[in-house]
Amino acid sequence: MSSSFSSRTAKFAVGNRAILLLIASLMTALLATGAVRLTFDTALTALLTTSDPYLEEFNALDAEFPNQLTVNFAFLADEGASVFTRPILDAITSLKESYTQIPFAQRASTLIDFYSPETQTRLFTRSLDRYTDTELAALASTATADRLLTSNLLSKDASLTFALVVLDAADASAGQRLDIATAVLRLRDELRSKHPEITILANSDVLLEQSSQQAMVDDLTTLLPIVILICVLTICYCFKSATLGVCILAHVLFTLLCTVGSLGYLGYAFNSISIIAPLVVVIIAVANSVHIISIYQQVLASGASKARAMEDSVAHNFQPITLAALTTAIGFSSLNMCSSPAIQDFGQIVAIGIVFAYGLTLIFLPALLVWLTNAERLATQGKPFLQGPLRKLSAFTISNDKPIFWLCSLFAVATIALLPLNETDFNRLDFIAGDSELRDYYD
Repeated sequence: MSSSFSSRTAKFAVGNRAILLLIASLMTALLATGAVRLTFDTALTALLTTSDPYLEEFNALDAEFPNQLTVNFAFLADEGASVFTRPILDAITSLKESYTQIPFAQRASTLIDFYSPETQTRLFTRSLDRYTDTELAALASTATADRLLTSNLLSKDASLTFALVVLDAADASAGQRLDIATAVLRLRDELRSKHPEITILANSDVLLEQSSQQAMVDDLTTLLPIVILICVLTICYCFKSATLGVCILAHVLFTLLCTVGSLGYLGYAFNSISIIAPLVVVIIAVANSVHIISIYQQVLASGASKARAMEDSVAHNFQPITLAALTTAIGFSSLNMCSSPAIQDFGQIVAIGIVFAYGLTLIFLPALLVWLTNAERLATQGKPFLQGPLRKLSAFTISNDKPIFWLCSLFAVATIALLPLNETDFNRLDFIAGDSELRDYYD
């Protein structure tokens, strides 16, 4: 990439900065409207490979014999006690009376309704209020001896029992499934308020999906702003300028709006893996900004005007940031070769974000820096951050290049030898937040 082309690009970007700033702003405003189209894909299929040779057979079997959606309520007895106590059985009765609050609910299977196909008898033959505590204890012994009951609704020590609510929700939309999850949690909380002395937990695929989506929303609304804030504050400290922090913040926000909006228009849906892609895009956008700002500040310190300093900075950085953007985009795009749809989406989203970060670095950031920065103040900020230590480090590595090379080579060989210690697994529970009540259910 010739220096003359870099110079022409720099002159064009700085000379037409007003119109380019307007174009970038209009483009961002237009693309940002696509953000409302974004959805979240919490299905397990978003994480699994599409190259499994048995996948087609599995899908055909699932279409022929679909599994009904169920909601599991767990009722736990105190340590050393049994669920065959009146308070727990009353709580199960309350569930039977109110489970229809859950959309698409068809029926509920509980300990109280159990009918043994082997003995052709019911566990409870009369209403609960007609059983004494002694009779309930005797029922516990009968129940734990039934192999079908202890394989489905009751633990072998009778300390835990399940109530299963079966739903006819095979065709439910993503929004309806979230409504089901909300109704399940509401019913669980109602049962807890009526029976505060009983430990009641709930679980279902829809709750896993809701938990995953909530975790994604938390990442976008909490983790992402924290990362941006830390980056901006670091830049403000290193360059000793709040204005530069504002410029980088604007560049990052414009990049995110363009990226996320484009994803909405392209029909992408965030999943548990691709949700971290915006964080990677933020880091790349900040890196591009730092390159431009660093040279810009150095040229200003030599007495050049803002326009001239920006031209030199863009010309000097054009080739390295172009090559960096190109190679990084190629690297993340190569993830399309991965068999997992979630990882494919992650690579595609980062690649799209790199394109916007690169374009806005050339057409938006220079205009913003020239417009907002104070040349005199920026030029007198003192030596660049860590300039002295970095020069000493450069001199050390140049004078000790061979020992450093062999040391790093030995370190690389040693770490490669540790590769067999790596393990691969897929535990869906790893995608559940540690403070989620779903963790309590599985525990």
